[in-house]
Amino acid sequence: MATTGADLGRPRGMTRRRAETRRRVIEAAYDVFIELGIRDAPVELICERAGFTRGAFYSNFASKDELFLAVYEVRMRERTDRLRVAVDEAVAAVDPASADAVSRVLQQAGVLFMESLTADETWYLLNAEFRAQALRRPELRAPTADTERRFHDALGEILLDMLGGLGMRLTVDPRSAVITIVKLYETLLERAILDELPSAADSHYLTEVLPLLLAALVVPDHG
Repeated sequence: MATTGADLGRPRGMTRRRAETRRRVIEAAYDVFIELGIRDAPVELICERAGFTRGAFYSNFASKDELFLAVYEVRMRERTDRLRVAVDEAVAAVDPASADAVSRVLQQAGVLFMESLTADETWYLLNAEFRAQALRRPELRAPTADTERRFHDALGEILLDMLGGLGMRLTVDPRSAVITIVKLYETLLERAILDELPSAADSHYLTEVLPLLLAALVVPDHG
């Protein structure tokens, strides 16, 4: 069964009405977090944007930290879905027997994953803010790690399916490969922010370095 927008971030057993409340709070929180950051985002403003009272907020989330993790889960699932579609299209468009098939697909997937630098810069800053909190606060480490692990596992499945379609396989476990890719991507964004690059930043790392890096992690699958 296809997942609808109202179902994103919806725990099993939750009623549709409560899931709709949860969805609206998550969407409002994303907008407020983008505008003000996590620390300075008032719960009252999030509730006002969502059209609910504080009671609706606390009946669904114990804290802003828990709410941010729900926002993260939804946003990463949306990104994963878009990436899967684009990668499937990229694989279908190349001849697996061609010498540059893997490189071409990785280039297209990398550019899509990057999306626009302007949009991702703000999201990256939110993630960096929350990660700093999670590193300092032991109670946030396990839920943060669990949420990131689900995202990385989903990306690992996409990577395995992509390589399978190209007749290749990884020489390392999927999660290690994904973490390497994600960190390279985050480093590119960090450098662009610190160097104050324009939004149309050079994607040299994604079009050249990333394909070379992945090529070093894969071999033909003869099995």
